[in-house]
Order: sequence, then structure tokens, then C-alpha cells
Amino acid sequence: MHRRQLVKLALSILVGILAAGIAPGEAFTLIAHTALTVSPSSGLASASFNADAIYYPCTAPATAVTISFWWDKPNGTKLGSTVTVGTCTAGANGSGYDTGNVALTPPAPLATVAPHSVYATVLLATGGPAPGGTSPAVAYTIVAPPPTPTPTPPPTTPPPTTPPPTSHPTAPPTHAATPPPTAPPSPTPLPTCRTEGPAHGCTPVNCTRLTAAVIPAPPGNPPPLLLAFVALGLAAAGAVSIRRNLRMWKASALVMLLLVTSCARLASVVTVSPTPAAATHGIVGFEATPDCRGYWMAGRDGGIFPFGTAGGYGSTGAIHLNKPVVGVESTPDGRGYWLVASDGGIFPFGDAAGFGSTGGTRLNQPIVAMEDTPDGQGYWLVAGDGGIFPFGDALGYGSTGSTRLNKPIVDMEATPSGHGYWLVAGDGGIFPFGDAAGFGSTGSVSLSSPIVGMEATPDGAGYWLVAADGGVFPFGDAAGYGSVGGFHLTRPIAGMEATPDGHGYWLYAGDGGVFPFGDAPGYGSPMLA
Repeated sequence: MHRRQLVKLALSILVGILAAGIAPGEAFTLIAHTALTVSPSSGLASASFNADAIYYPCTAPATAVTISFWWDKPNGTKLGSTVTVGTCTAGANGSGYDTGNVALTPPAPLATVAPHSVYATVLLATGGPAPGGTSPAVAYTIVAPPPTPTPTPPPTTPPPTTPPPTSHPTAPPTHAATPPPTAPPSPTPLPTCRTEGPAHGCTPVNCTRLTAAVIPAPPGNPPPLLLAFVALGLAAAGAVSIRRNLRMWKASALVMLLLVTSCARLASVVTVSPTPAAATHGIVGFEATPDCRGYWMAGRDGGIFPFGTAGGYGSTGAIHLNKPVVGVESTPDGRGYWLVASDGGIFPFGDAAGFGSTGGTRLNQPIVAMEDTPDGQGYWLVAGDGGIFPFGDALGYGSTGSTRLNKPIVDMEATPSGHGYWLVAGDGGIFPFGDAAGFGSTGSVSLSSPIVGMEATPDGAGYWLVAADGGVFPFGDAAGYGSVGGFHLTRPIAGMEATPDGHGYWLYAGDGGVFPFGDAPGYGSPMLA
């Protein structure tokens, strides 16, 4: 009798479950949880992917829930828009709130070539988190773009066949002919090193031999060295004839003055921004050409001042900018440059390509500097809080974005390999990342003026820091070639630039004043333009 009662009780429970509309298999899936699928599981940084989130259980009558997708960590960087689901969808694992396929795109600042994670979270209609409302992490990998395929060369036309001789061929010699002397193969010349970086299979630039006298003059004009000799000759002639003819002496002096002033501005034709005076908008950037024969200076309005052999490829001097320009960076071959504004807007000119910007991103701190990769196919932007934004083939190796800093970040410098970088703060604190090594800092030194810039040596085994009063602080294998720390400056020093061979550097002030040291040549400044 007892056994029959147990059987009846089991049958009653089964009938109750069926009457309630719950399948036997579904009865075991009523524990609240969130399932997430991502397809495909990898792609380029700019490619979109589909994400499908289902929250279980969903019982009638259904109440609306909101489902959000996140990048790398729950409630971190949001992907796409929040999806509201108010109906139950029956599936193999029971009824749930199903978003269906939602197209998502990795966030640009965080879309580095590496494995990442995607999450889904669920909020109830009351606004509170749903039980089991956070999905497990689903892997999504960002892959590097494939290399550009090399085009197949067109088929070569076979050479025409030689017709048979019309006469009987000459009999071969009785002894072997003496082969002609073979010239030894000429060694392939190595390319010239780029502005920044070690001599990896390239010829280092020797800035020491470059002087103003041998810089090529503008087309159609004689070299400055010849002009100097002519000036000296006229001066001598004037001195001889001074006793004979006072008018002749005055004419000679006038000619010599014209010649000397014509040699004062070394360069091809200098093109400046529409604002003629550098002091009006302030100089914020300085870049040397790879051959050490010129440099560019950039103003806050994006005006470009090229000197020496540096070419002018364009500027933003006549464009209304949302934020001022804060730096300039040249391409490795010196045939172009980027300008960067404090909102992260990028302006490429010449052979510089744009790989992205933070112009449309809300930043915690403004952008203060940029660095390009060794091949010029990417760059980093750095903000005042040390946040790093890599674009193109630049990779992120770390930042101080979540670190409490004593002073804001003011500059950055990439290592010669491009696999790391240094950040420098206004107190001279150094923050190395990737393969960058720390060789010392002024973080614990009482400075008369704040640090405003840094430069690395060509082999990456040292660096210089420069302060606003022109004081220079060398570390590692960097040598000190001089400073303006003890001089009265009209405007503070804004930064520095090392020569390509690392045996000198330029300091530049906000009014365009240029101070060369070591083997750094001086080609002029906007103060003279």
C-alpha cells in the first residue's frame, strides 16, 4: 500500500509540471544565468562581429530586461547600444530573453592586436542587476592586417632567335679564349639612417661636417660659401680704395652688407604660416630632417616653418582648429609630417598617412605629444595623465592613465626598436614601458623650472631631459653638450631635438629661438623669418 501511494505522488507531480507548460528538460534550466556567443571569434581592429546574449529563465508573463555588451571587463568599455528584450524566446535550453545577433565593433583606443574578452550583463526592469546576469568571458582576438600582396610581374617576351649564318661559320680557335677581366661587384650602398633610431644596417649621419657654408642655396643662387668669399674680396677692395675714393668705399660697404644679409637666412625658400610672427602664436614643436641638413618648427596654429633642406608640405595655419596644435612628428624619410592637436586631432602632410585619432573621443586629459613607429606606419598619442592611444602598427605597452602622478606627463619618446617607450612628467619622473629601460630621472631633484621635453640617444641606451629654463639633464649614454640654464630667455624653452647621430641637440623656445649644441647646425629660426 505504501508503494502505491509513492507512485501516485510521482504521477501527480509529473502531471502538474506538464499542466504548467514546463517541459521535463526545461525544469532543470530554471537556475538564472546568462549565455553569450560571439561570431566570428577573431577579426581586424576595424571589423565588426555578432554577439548574441540570452538570459534564462523567461517565464510568462515576461517582463522587460536590458542587456549590455562590454569590452575586456564587465561594466568597463561599452560596446554598441543597450538592447531591451520584453518577450520570451523558446530554445533548446528553455525559454529566455534573447537579443538575437547584435553587430558590434571593437573600441578604437583599445583595439590592440591581442586576445580580448567580451561580456554581457543584464538589468531587471527595476534597474537592478539580474541574478546570474553577468555572462562568462567569451574570447575575441584582434589580428594584424595581412601584408600587401606583391603584384605578379608581367610575362617576359622571349628574346628573338638568332638566324643561321649565311656563310660557313668560322672554325673555333685551337686554344681556349682568354676571358675578359671581371670587375669586382660594387657593394650596395647602405641607406642613410632615419632621424631617430640605431644604425641597423644603415649609414649614420655625420652632423659634424655640416656647416652653413656648404648648405645648398636656393635654385639659381650661388652657394653661401662663394658669397662669403665675394664679400671678403669686396671688403678688401674697399679697404684699399678708401684713401682714393670715399664713394667707392661706401659702395663696397653697401654691397658687402647686402651679401652678408643674403647669407644670414640659410635654406631653400622658407614658407611660413599665414601668421608671420612666430611670437604671435608660439612655437610648440621641432623636428630635424633625417640627413641633418634642416628642420621644421610648428606653431600653435599649425603653421610650419621649414629651414635648411626641410620641405614645406602643408600646414593648418589657415584652418580653424577646435584645439591648438601641440606637436609635430616627421616621417622616417623626411618627406612628410604629422601635426597633432590637444584634442588628439591628426593632420598628415606629405607622405604621412593618417591611421586614426582621438579627435572624436572624450579625453580625461588633453593630448600633449606623439611619436611615430620606426617604419612610419603608426604612431602613439599620449595624454597629460599618461593615457596611451596607439594607432596603425603601434602597440600599447602600458600607461600611467590609472596612476596618481605628482606632475602631468609632458612628453614621450619611443625606443629605437619601436617595442617600447618612455613617458616623462613635469617633475622629470621617468616611466619606461616595453623594452624601454630607466637610466635615471629628476623626479627627486628640486628643479628651478619644470621639465618640458625629452630625447633618446640613437641606440636607446640613454636620454636627455630639458627644463623650461634650458637646463639639460643627460642620463645613460647621453652626453651633455651645453645648455642655456644660466641665460636670460625672452620666452621659456619649449622642447628639444637630438641630432641624428646623437652627438648634439637643439633647444627651441616658445618665441622660435633656436639654440644648437654639439654637432647640431643652426639654419635659422622664425624670429628671423
